[in-house]
Amino acid sequence: MSGAVSTIDSPGLEVIVPVVLLMVAVLPFLGQATRQKVAGLVALPLALTAGLGFLKFTMDSRNDASRAALLASTPVQARIEPITAPGNAYTSSQTCRACHPSEYQSWHDSYHRTMTQLAKPGAVLAKWHGTELPLGQATLHLEQKRDEFWVRTLGADGIKSDSQRISMLTGSHHLQVYWTADPKGNMQHPFPYGWLIADKKWAPVQDTFLHDPNLPIGGAKWNDICIKCHAVAGRPGIDSRTRTMNTEIAELGISCEACHGPAKKHIAHYQNPANRYVTHLTGKSVHAILNPGKETLDHRLSTQVCGQCHSYQFTSNMLDWRKNGSRFLPGNELKANTTVVHASTFAGTKPKQQGEARAFMSKHGHPHPGDEWLNDRFWPDGMVRVTGREYNGLLDTPCFQRGKMSCLSCHSMHGYHDINDQLSPRMGTNEACLQCHDDFRDDPTAHTHHTADSAGSRCYNCHMPHTTYGLLSGIRSHQIDSPSVETQLKTGRPNACNLCHLDQTLEWTSQHLAEWFGQRQPPLNDDDKSISAMLKMLLKGDAGQRAIAAWNMGREPARKASGGNWQAPWLIRTMDDPYAAVRYIAHKALMADPEFANTPFDYTASLAKRTQQINTAKAAWLNGKPHGIAQQFELLLDDQGKPLKDAADRLTRQRDNRPMTLQE
Repeated sequence: MSGAVSTIDSPGLEVIVPVVLLMVAVLPFLGQATRQKVAGLVALPLALTAGLGFLKFTMDSRNDASRAALLASTPVQARIEPITAPGNAYTSSQTCRACHPSEYQSWHDSYHRTMTQLAKPGAVLAKWHGTELPLGQATLHLEQKRDEFWVRTLGADGIKSDSQRISMLTGSHHLQVYWTADPKGNMQHPFPYGWLIADKKWAPVQDTFLHDPNLPIGGAKWNDICIKCHAVAGRPGIDSRTRTMNTEIAELGISCEACHGPAKKHIAHYQNPANRYVTHLTGKSVHAILNPGKETLDHRLSTQVCGQCHSYQFTSNMLDWRKNGSRFLPGNELKANTTVVHASTFAGTKPKQQGEARAFMSKHGHPHPGDEWLNDRFWPDGMVRVTGREYNGLLDTPCFQRGKMSCLSCHSMHGYHDINDQLSPRMGTNEACLQCHDDFRDDPTAHTHHTADSAGSRCYNCHMPHTTYGLLSGIRSHQIDSPSVETQLKTGRPNACNLCHLDQTLEWTSQHLAEWFGQRQPPLNDDDKSISAMLKMLLKGDAGQRAIAAWNMGREPARKASGGNWQAPWLIRTMDDPYAAVRYIAHKALMADPEFANTPFDYTASLAKRTQQINTAKAAWLNGKPHGIAQQFELLLDDQGKPLKDAADRLTRQRDNRPMTLQE
């Protein structure tokens, strides 16, 4: 949300009030004429302070009114209004700005602010006006009319339908999707396209996620799906009997009150300059807002502030949720309003308990209870495998369970060093772990068995590897764990060693882990003893495993550790994957090879066009300069560095082809 905001604050009370008090103190010692003059001088700054304070209050009130008008400008059919309930305790981030300018600015610069915005110039990142996009046999025509964005459908018969206005947009970092106004809410249908920001490319929304290609994505509705985490205090306002909708929010995007709680009383109290000065003198706050970073807040409660969005959870009372939204407030227990699903909920429990948990989910209206719901979100041992759900992983991390690790141990909303991950300074190094595990500081090699300055001695590469999928890439797991071949055999989740040493077998890893850390060596089959673990996963794994394997084949530290001149033929082969997301990732990984940096490939194009582009890439590989690869059966390459097709085809025939949709 944007707009003119008053920056007028009360004048320097820390200076004015002491001066006034001093002047009052000396009045008894002055003559009558002098006292009158001094009294006038006392009244002047106080009047000035009161006047400017009133002006600020008036400007803030106008700002709130302007904000309400802006929200109301959304098409009537998709109403999203400011909360009007009598007990509304929310204001907006704009009112926080005057007293907390630096915190406001750091939040304003973050991607949290722009998670959901009204469709306005400056917010829409896509190439819009004049763009035409296919929609089956029809064509979508995009048009900008002054400050508004519209889409019109032109049928194959040349007949135009009514134009629909884009009401809102979600995302500003990796992907931006658009919502049209509809009597049922803000809908993706009939505009099922998203804008890939880095690629500057339109793509069907279903091709921007790892999604079963045989199942079309249904018409998503922002008002009852995205509202929970993409707005502050969102209330779907769905009447279960009439199906009418009256959606209310405190603010679009993730703003101040999402993490600090409702601030109306806090702001009203500190509008009075005297109250601010009393707090300044005493250090005691009245109507204080919650600060998740303060040591007075338990690390578990602090982390739940992030967990309200960054988790998989289900709500027992869906009727209440659809009417009133989430009842969670920062500082309270998350479990009082919802149930977070994590490893201990299902993994390792008896079948009877698992059945009871699934029955509970089904009874209370969860849309996808059962094994399919779990398989699309978790590895078989319960570790979350999809991004954006870091709280699920943290719950099952010993550093959280037995220590005091929280999200704020590494991340910050206001003191971040990198806007992409919002890591605090030095938290992208081993200092993140050494702040608690200082005994590894002096000689990391003794523990890691890698040189101190190598990627293999970075704590998070071994204990937080890229085994999570999301955003068309690999993401670090936030359930801190240790490499284990046995775990990979049981769950299918790749171990950290082979994610860097892409050219090595599981047996190679098992031998090293046994030698270095005394791990038991599990029995392995012939393929695990003779074929690269990640190449085998790329050819034989499920869609999520293939995506992770392909992404790591383009990761620079992994290419440095395992060589970067052998992956190309396997990535070109993977560009023919039935899953659009896997094709996209394979192409991006291929371009990490300087020889293929400019290889054209449209992963959403027709099969005929994709096949032509893949054949061109194959020809470039076969006719390119010698690759200097000796015969390596582990990589299924012959003495000329060419793929052993029969061996690769055998693994592909054994592929795990179960339908999969990794629910981000």
